[in-house]
Amino acid sequence: MAVNVVDVFNKIQEEGLKTIKQSQDASIAAINEFRTIGKELSDKPGTFPTIENLPTPTQLVELSFGFATQVLELRKAYTLKIAEMLVETQKQAEVAVKAATQPAKPASK
Repeated sequence: MAVNVVDVFNKIQEEGLKTIKQSQDASIAAINEFRTIGKELSDKPGTFPTIENLPTPTQLVELSFGFATQVLELRKAYTLKIAEMLVETQKQAEVAVKAATQPAKPASK
């Protein structure tokens, strides 16, 4: 089986670019949220923003650790997917090595 290396590289690059764009889009959305707050403050000069639903220190800890837990869960799922891919690749390599190292069967007459 022939592998077209250029096609493989192109696919990897496309996926990488798509991922970078998604990350950039998420960053832009987050920055726009901050801009919205800044615009609201500049539209009402001299006013002090009110803080609604200010979390308690305990709630801040829970929110922070909840976020950290979600990040770890994402990383774990990602790492497990890579591990599964490596296991499959290892199996394929073992099959290929066995096939390549098997003694040739004598031709039957």
